[in-house]
Amino acid sequence: MDTPTDFIGEIHKLITAYQKMCAFHAPLVKQYFYDDGRFIPTGFIERGWEVPLQYANYKEHFDNEAYEGLGLLRTVMGRLLELAGPPLAGQAFTLTYAGPERHDGEAPYAFVVNGADIADARRRLELLPFFRQWCEERREDPESEPDVEFLDEDHHSHAGLFCPYIDLRHEQSAVETDDVEGTPAVPLPRQEG
Repeated sequence: MDTPTDFIGEIHKLITAYQKMCAFHAPLVKQYFYDDGRFIPTGFIERGWEVPLQYANYKEHFDNEAYEGLGLLRTVMGRLLELAGPPLAGQAFTLTYAGPERHDGEAPYAFVVNGADIADARRRLELLPFFRQWCEERREDPESEPDVEFLDEDHHSHAGLFCPYIDLRHEQSAVETDDVEGTPAVPLPRQEG
């Protein structure tokens, strides 16, 4: 299994880059304005028109800041795509499954995926390589089906969960850009009840 990503740390890096960019550009642009925010109108006359030198300098600094900001935005979006994958259709659902550990009183596992509804989210989860491997690891022997049960509980949102969950939306995003439909299914976990 992959090492967990420090999402807060990654977001803080992006915020820090933005703050550094702003700190660099703010004094360059501020010199062209009075304290009350009005532009300082200095310049010279050329061919009967006033061409403010201050504005030309300000415009150059503004353009540089905008160009650098666009570069930073591209970096931020690229990193967010790396961390979360492309956006998925539907909404997030938390699906709970219990393995053989349930016989010893251990808590079930919660997996987060996106789907149009619970049935769609479940279908999508059961096609993901991580989940398929998780099920395979819960076989008592190679000939038996995995000892896994789907716990039919309220799965409308993963917000407010009091137990840890495994967020598989990044893998889902990567897999759903490939052809998932041709993947042979592991036996479906039994439904409780």
